Amino acid sequence: MKKSLLLFVWLVFMTGCQPKTTEYVHYHNERFGFELDYSSFMTMDPPPENGDGISCHGKGLELTATGCMDMTWMDLDDTGLTTRDLYPQDEVFYVHHDIDASGTVHYTKTARFPNTDNGDIILTLQLTYPQGQVDSATINHLLKSFCFHGIN
Repeated sequence: MKKSLLLFVWLVFMTGCQPKTTEYVHYHNERFGFELDYSSFMTMDPPPENGDGISCHGKGLELTATGCMDMTWMDLDDTGLTTRDLYPQDEVFYVHHDIDASGTVHYTKTARFPNTDNGDIILTLQLTYPQGQVDSATINHLLKSFCFHGIN
């Protein structure tokens, strides 16, 4: 009896200790040359007719990734941000991160890439989620997978 109980406790413990793995769906935007992996638990919204990006949602996480052509860097008036709000993440991307009074995390990752034919390409990834309700591994994967590969 003791062996059965110990085996049961050990199985319950080991099953509960297994790392949770998140599966991802790869998205590639042909129009603006960016890609990212979003979590398989998210539902993709219908794509816009002009092909400028993707939006998904699931388990409190909302994701929007877009591209646009522009002759100027970025119209900050449209984003509600100022140049003080953006800081370099690396040599290419700028990020803004805050938590509002309701505990909702707002994360923006944006970059400008020169494109001589039609002006510059501006890419933006926006994530919104309740603080503490989305695991950091999922958020980090989303942020790291968002990248630019160029357009043909």
